[in-house]
Amino acid sequence: MTLAFFYQPYAPAFLQVEVAQKQFVATGPSKLELHLSDPDGLPIDQARVIPNAHMTNMDMPALQSSVVARGQGNYEVNLALNMAGPWSITIKTQAQGFISQQKTLQVIVL
Repeated sequence: MTLAFFYQPYAPAFLQVEVAQKQFVATGPSKLELHLSDPDGLPIDQARVIPNAHMTNMDMPALQSSVVARGQGNYEVNLALNMAGPWSITIKTQAQGFISQQKTLQVIVL
C-alpha cells in the first residue's frame, strides 16, 4: 500500500510547435507558438519550456530567449536570432506527471 502512494506514472504530453511568422529575420525577434496538451487533449499549464537555438554552420547561440505562458496550454517563445544563416531551434518541455518532450526545428534566418 505504501508503494502505491509513492508510485506516480508518467503520461506522455503532446507538444505542438507552430512558427508564428512566415520568415525569420536577423533584425528582429523570432517568435514560435507552442501548445502543450495531455493524451486527452486537455491543455497543460505551468510547464517548464526551455528553448535553445544555435547556428548550424558556426558556434553561435541565440543571444536572448524568453518564454511567456499564455494560458490554456499555450506558450510563446521569443528568440533573438541575430545573424543570417541556418539555425537549429530545440524546444524542451517539462511538466509534473508527464514525460519530457523535445522538438527541433531547422530554420533559415534572412
